[in-house]
Amino acid sequence: MKTLSCSIMLRFLFCLPLLCGAGRSAAQQEAEESIQYAEQYLDGRTQDLNKYLGRSGKIQQRLLRKLKRKEDKYARQLAVKDSALYRAYTQQGLSYDSIATLSKDTANLNRLAKKKNTLVDSLKGVQSFIQNQSSKLNGAAALAGKAGISTDELNQLQQKLNVQQSIDELIQQRTRNLEGLAGGQNIGGLQNIQKNVFYAQEKIKAWKKVADDPDETEQKALEFLQGTEGFDGYLKGNKDAFGGLGNQASAEDLQRMGFQTKSQVNQLLADKLGNNLGAVQQQMAAQVQDYSEKLSSITGKVKEAQSSLSEAKQTLSEAKGAKEQLKHIQKPAFKKNPERGKPFWQRLSPSYNFQTNRATTDGLRPAMLELAAAIAFKHTPRLSYGIGLGLSTGLGQNWQHIRLSYEGISTRVFADWKWQYGFSLQAGYERIFRPANRTYLPEQQSNNPGTAPVKTENIFKEAFGGQQQAAYIGIMKRYKISSKWNGTFLLGYNFLWQHEGLRSPFLLRFGATK
Repeated sequence: MKTLSCSIMLRFLFCLPLLCGAGRSAAQQEAEESIQYAEQYLDGRTQDLNKYLGRSGKIQQRLLRKLKRKEDKYARQLAVKDSALYRAYTQQGLSYDSIATLSKDTANLNRLAKKKNTLVDSLKGVQSFIQNQSSKLNGAAALAGKAGISTDELNQLQQKLNVQQSIDELIQQRTRNLEGLAGGQNIGGLQNIQKNVFYAQEKIKAWKKVADDPDETEQKALEFLQGTEGFDGYLKGNKDAFGGLGNQASAEDLQRMGFQTKSQVNQLLADKLGNNLGAVQQQMAAQVQDYSEKLSSITGKVKEAQSSLSEAKQTLSEAKGAKEQLKHIQKPAFKKNPERGKPFWQRLSPSYNFQTNRATTDGLRPAMLELAAAIAFKHTPRLSYGIGLGLSTGLGQNWQHIRLSYEGISTRVFADWKWQYGFSLQAGYERIFRPANRTYLPEQQSNNPGTAPVKTENIFKEAFGGQQQAAYIGIMKRYKISSKWNGTFLLGYNFLWQHEGLRSPFLLRFGATK
């Protein structure tokens, strides 16, 4: 029995290092995967931000070039209307021209760019997370050196973001100065300045939104990292002085990071004071109590002063609100179009639809299925216009005589005006290019009444030689299918139905739009 127990003990002691090694390998593998995904996320976010900075910088430079020309017009109009205001204008040091010059002066911009940026702070937090995970591995130095983004690069990114924000603030300040000089007068050029500034800001916001939207790789990396303990603290940039451990930091962790713990302080006092430690603690407690009583009386007075200060702040905020409201009233109003601030591709909306036409009773025209795809450009949130292509396929005369045939292609242009509750008014024009040898075409019926169509040796003319037209106006109803797609139903009236020999003037179309 004793021999058996000793054998089991020896086997356990032999397997214990292997078990510890397996556990250590799993922890290392998890840390390596965390580092890999964190680097993917960090690289993707920095690339997105650099693209955003390039686009926003171009928008700002184009804006400043426009504003310099607009400001010259504003100055000429101001000189004609009010010479006193013009003198005040010439005495202002800041102008769009000086802002454009400053935007190219890197030395002065570096002095401006001293602000902290929460977005870059979160990226620095991810970098700290990579370093933390690397410290868990044996090859910490080698893995830490593999990180593609350095601290200097993140600092440069923060500097660029701050420069972009500083230039934007200067443009806003100059615009407010010009509005103040106008004093509510309708001075030519000011409204155009306001429009250019507003829509440039909207474009920058739209590109910022695109940069903040993670792609598939970043989303996958973020989903993995959010399952790693402690990553959210690094990402949100809320790490404290304890390296992100917060309340979970132990005394050993604090001592390792160089903090002085309570046990160390007590040991130091015991070594210095010996048996007198208890008497010293009682004396200190009495002094603290006396200090607390004096402090409570002072605190009451401070609270009274804070109450008076809060009332003064409230009065000041009300005055500022009234001032801002008055300034808003004095501004020249212009109708804002939120679509103008979006990138071009975000203003495009694809749609697909189909319609069917019955066969004619004389048997000349078969039943048709027409499939079409279109793309609309949003001019305003309500008005859009676009172009489309369609394909016509013949289905035969009836269910007993089904015959598929090519019946031509169509091009269309249309405009859509949205109302309420998903309804809109749509008008369009279509031209259908039919094969030339179709007896139902008006030109075939007029040229060769009662005879078979004449065939031609020109292949292109055979495929597209005949034409039909449609000019319609109708009511469209949109209904939701999914989060990205809406179904559509169009009931329209074709004004050219008699001219083209159709059986009915009404159009019925079903489709979907994104």
